[in-house]
Amino acid sequence: MYRKCIVLVAGLAPLVLGLGFMTAQEKNDKDPKRIADRAAILALTKQMTDAFNKRDAAAIAANWTADSEFIRNDGEPIHGRAAIQKGYADYFKTLKGKPHVEAQTDNLRFLSADSAVVEVTLRLRDDNGEVVASSWRNTLAVREDGQWKVAMVREWDRDVALDTNLSEVDWLIGTWQAATKERDVALTYQWDDNKVFIRGKYTVKEKGKVVESGTQIIGKDNSEAAIRSWLFQSDGGFGGGVWTREGKKWSVDVYGVRADGSVLTATSIYIRLDPNTFTWQAVDQALDGVPIPDGQPLKVSKQK
Repeated sequence: MYRKCIVLVAGLAPLVLGLGFMTAQEKNDKDPKRIADRAAILALTKQMTDAFNKRDAAAIAANWTADSEFIRNDGEPIHGRAAIQKGYADYFKTLKGKPHVEAQTDNLRFLSADSAVVEVTLRLRDDNGEVVASSWRNTLAVREDGQWKVAMVREWDRDVALDTNLSEVDWLIGTWQAATKERDVALTYQWDDNKVFIRGKYTVKEKGKVVESGTQIIGKDNSEAAIRSWLFQSDGGFGGGVWTREGKKWSVDVYGVRADGSVLTATSIYIRLDPNTFTWQAVDQALDGVPIPDGQPLKVSKQK
């Protein structure tokens, strides 16, 4: 019992001490005397982001100290403003298209009167808005001759899957319709009250009579950094899927159980053609392990 108490107290100690430290840090960051410094450091981050998107290596380097240091993925350091400028210039030559970088400031804390640490998440988006590269950046900023500059940066690659966001499929919001010779399909998608799930409803009609209906819920799985969907059919069938994106194409790996107990697996393909049109197709289908021919692409149009 005594040992268990010691372990418990030892486990709680860092938590208690950490809370105390955070409180002191919060007071430091909210100090009115630091408002101007905070604004200047955030402006410094924006200046470097804007310079990156203009492919201006010299403008980026101008924000670093003469003897600054850059380390990426725990590799060999790059020393000095000139070498850092050359590194950016060489990197810009490798970029295809017009990708742009976004900087998200996660934390800013002051270490002394003239030094601060800035933690930033960087995302590089391609021409279609897709995140193609991502990284964490830890920056040591110092005040030099009255100006805040970058003295040292340590940067690590970050899994782009962590940037999957439900807003990437908010183009589904609205009412949609598709028709074949045999069936009419109506779909409606809307945000829930807190905008954390997209809720969809569908009906299938044959000769004006509803023969099938159901509900779909689309949400973010934060444990896997993935978009998932769940489908519940009016006849008792249900299923789920994981969404992955490739440009304007979304693939959904589907696993479902039909009302009769048989198991259906498939891949649903959504391709957004324009703001008012997308196609849907079921491929790689199998019922209880027996392959089924691919379906034909179905054109789905948005209704006013």
